[in-house]
Amino acid sequence: KQWYQRRVRGSLLGYLPFLLTLLIGGGIVICYCVAVSLGHVEAAFPYISDTGTFPPESCIFTLALNCAAVVAIAIFTLKYLHVKQYNRECSARVRRVNAAALLIGYMSALGMMVVGAFQETNVLSVHVIGAMMAFFGGTVYMFLIASLGFMRGVDFGVNEARYSRTRLGMAVLSLISFILMHVFTFLSLKALRSEDPKAEVPKWKPNQKGYNIHVVATVFEWIMALDLLAFLMTFSQELHLIQLQVALVRQSLSGGSESPTVSAVSTPQSRSGPLLPQHA
Repeated sequence: KQWYQRRVRGSLLGYLPFLLTLLIGGGIVICYCVAVSLGHVEAAFPYISDTGTFPPESCIFTLALNCAAVVAIAIFTLKYLHVKQYNRECSARVRRVNAAALLIGYMSALGMMVVGAFQETNVLSVHVIGAMMAFFGGTVYMFLIASLGFMRGVDFGVNEARYSRTRLGMAVLSLISFILMHVFTFLSLKALRSEDPKAEVPKWKPNQKGYNIHVVATVFEWIMALDLLAFLMTFSQELHLIQLQVALVRQSLSGGSESPTVSAVSTPQSRSGPLLPQHA
């Protein structure tokens, strides 16, 4: 066997949350500027997805969310491996919560892709489902990760108590924002349709009844999105502790052995050594 091994230092992996923030924040800001300049949305706090409803900003919105979803999946996977490797001797409950957080995180990332691919003016029902997956899934993920820090014997390699309290506060803020966003959305639509029961809202205008309530709802959506990004930013120090190793295994095809494979393992730089052999 011959091994080719490449290491990605933790110092680089620690910048993934910043890259995610840049993709989402930069993409939304560009879409917002384009949408406002073309008159597609009002300048005062539109829904995030409203900034990417019409072309050409919808193209940028879809691209930004798809790229961000890929980075988010990488972050969720690395966080899962980080917890797994640092807590090999922990209870089955820790392993179950960690695995559940990974699956919920993947669901949230998929929701981002759905939101970007299905604009609300085209397939509203699918768009709403994607938004629920992204925001509600992200909130559940926050609670699951925060809860890990309060479990007996769990080690993140950093100050677990400080990070866990901060993350729990962020999770509570996200949940409150999620609830209030839906409450004020319902109230704004109720106010609008009190005059015209069949009224549809492809784009809110300041002169429409219920507009001020609508702005309150959108403010809570923006708070929830920023809160989720800030939550993932707290992973940066922990991702600095990770060293990702990718090994390409070249094997002979004779004797029924397998064809070349690729494997990836995340290993903490302290406490335990690499899982992959250095020579074969």
